[in-house]
Amino acid sequence: MDYITVILVSICMTVCLISGSLLWAKRSDVADRSRIYLAFFCLWVGIGCTLFLLYSYVKPQPNFSRILLAPELVFGGLFATIMYLCYPIEVMRPRQLCGVWLLLLFLPLLLVTSPMLFGMQCRVLHSWDDLVAHIGDFDVWLRIVCLVLLAAISLILFFIPYNWRKSSADFGWICRTTLMGVVMTLLFYSEAFTNMSIFFCLHMSWCIFVVGYLTYHEFSDRLLPPADKEDDLDDVESTPALADNGKGVDTVPDTRDYWPRICQLMDDREEWRNPDATVETVSRSVGTNRHYLSLSIREHTGMTFNDFLNHKRIEFMADELRRDPRQDHKRLYFEAGFRSRTAAYRNFVKFIGISPTDFVAAL
Repeated sequence: MDYITVILVSICMTVCLISGSLLWAKRSDVADRSRIYLAFFCLWVGIGCTLFLLYSYVKPQPNFSRILLAPELVFGGLFATIMYLCYPIEVMRPRQLCGVWLLLLFLPLLLVTSPMLFGMQCRVLHSWDDLVAHIGDFDVWLRIVCLVLLAAISLILFFIPYNWRKSSADFGWICRTTLMGVVMTLLFYSEAFTNMSIFFCLHMSWCIFVVGYLTYHEFSDRLLPPADKEDDLDDVESTPALADNGKGVDTVPDTRDYWPRICQLMDDREEWRNPDATVETVSRSVGTNRHYLSLSIREHTGMTFNDFLNHKRIEFMADELRRDPRQDHKRLYFEAGFRSRTAAYRNFVKFIGISPTDFVAAL
């Protein structure tokens, strides 16, 4: 298992250092600080892996097992988790994670590590028996509080409001990013409480995947909001839903035709621009349930809800390219409601039959 551990740590070190260096070199290509925060996270993990390998190399008999709730592991893990969360927060709310807000994010770490500045020593715990015997010690409680903070902080993204018109994030991306953070936290818990090499290897493997995925997404799939977005777009978020004439969803007759209200929602309010639009959110705005909404769309267009929504987006893109073929495709992807280049390109080919580049060339 020691050889497997060395290989995984070496791969993680290489991936993190390369990704961090690339992100730092390309940090000025985006208007926000997202690549800076992601680069710091990658470099922090990469440097930690490097120190781990150096430490194991200089020991006469390398032993990769760690003490229970090792202070370096617990406090370093909390710092790495906060650094990880800086990236999605910056994506959700561009250029706002600075100053006081950045200090507040790191405040839990500063509070739990401040006793170290006054000379507090952490007791070495070799087993669960040691943990139970010294459970009342302040330094042990401090490490347990640190792990509780880890669990709470890993879910913070769900409680941060964001404006989809000015953010590269959508709800699906937030869920995926949170899931990756939660899995890292669970593996971290398992490693900290058991000292088992299998959890250490799983943790390293998951870190390799997360760093690789986020780096790929940042360079190849993320759609950046246009820099000249007007501030008054915030007002659109408070636009009330269409009135349902005082009737509840369950009391509406089955034969009622919702198509005019669907058209009003899509044509007047352009709900298709919202990347978080789902059959549930649209059905609530129309005043029906998802079954009747999907049925009405299929009867009038022959499409599913998702195809209907994406067709609206692609129609917008095609009309804009006909008006001005020199427009940036990625900007149009974003304004049409996509948050993934891959999804936008795939749907353009699906509904138009050719790529955006070929479409412009044929005009």
